[in-house]
Amino acid sequence: MASKTSVPKISPKLFLFIGVLSFAFGAILIKYSSAPAIAIAFYRLFFAASIMGLISVGSKVKSQKLDTKDFMILIFNGFVLATHFVFWISSLKYTTVAASVVLVDTSPFFATIFAYTFLKEKVGRNHILGIILCFIGTILILGSDISLETNLYGDLLALVGGVLAGFYFFVGRKMRPKIEFLPYVTYVYSFSTFFLLLYMIMFNVPFFGYTVNDYIIFFLLAAGPSCLGHNSYNYSLKYLKASIVSATVYGEALGSTILAIILFNETPSSLLVLGSISIMVGIYIAVIRA
Repeated sequence: MASKTSVPKISPKLFLFIGVLSFAFGAILIKYSSAPAIAIAFYRLFFAASIMGLISVGSKVKSQKLDTKDFMILIFNGFVLATHFVFWISSLKYTTVAASVVLVDTSPFFATIFAYTFLKEKVGRNHILGIILCFIGTILILGSDISLETNLYGDLLALVGGVLAGFYFFVGRKMRPKIEFLPYVTYVYSFSTFFLLLYMIMFNVPFFGYTVNDYIIFFLLAAGPSCLGHNSYNYSLKYLKASIVSATVYGEALGSTILAIILFNETPSSLLVLGSISIMVGIYIAVIRA
């Protein structure tokens, strides 16, 4: 049950709506960028780490002492987040916005799987039914693009991105009781930026020479989905039920799909629609109603 002991300064539902809207525009902004996927990911996390760091300093958040094990976990989660962005942003270069966003939004489902695997959390009938529906939905989406080699490749990249995001959220859920939100995201975004820097060097991706439009998109991705979006989730969880906040995954997928239809004329196929519905219902049953 959400906390009712304090009156929020900002309406949590309004803040959550703005956050979901910023997430929905994430895939659209990436589609408009001509930069390589790794460069988009690097600058997105670089700006996000900078913004969250400045907010932490301005809020006079005290630094928290962590033991070596917890610090190494934060570093590892930064690596996971960096790799997630490389796979997901790359997927948008090959497949439709709808397929990419729906497949990467399977992350709550994978987070549940990780919780069962590593923490031995109980799995009830709702979880099993949700897993089956998510599996069927994934097969339908992949099947819709099986004759299009490029789209299928993009779908697989997005699915790997969803697995990595699920692990990132799973680790974050275990770490959050030990560290406040602002220091946590600042640490993780900073470590993620470092690993993306290594990816840039490893794959010979240029650091400079992008268009003004690209740099604006980099900053908007950081300020919108990475900072505003995540902050809206964290803020809303204090006042709203976790199930309500979790359900906003539907808003991101639906919003991105509608925007893609309007802006890019990407009308989803019937199989993709059926697969998306199956995945969303599966997540609802396994994660939200669990």
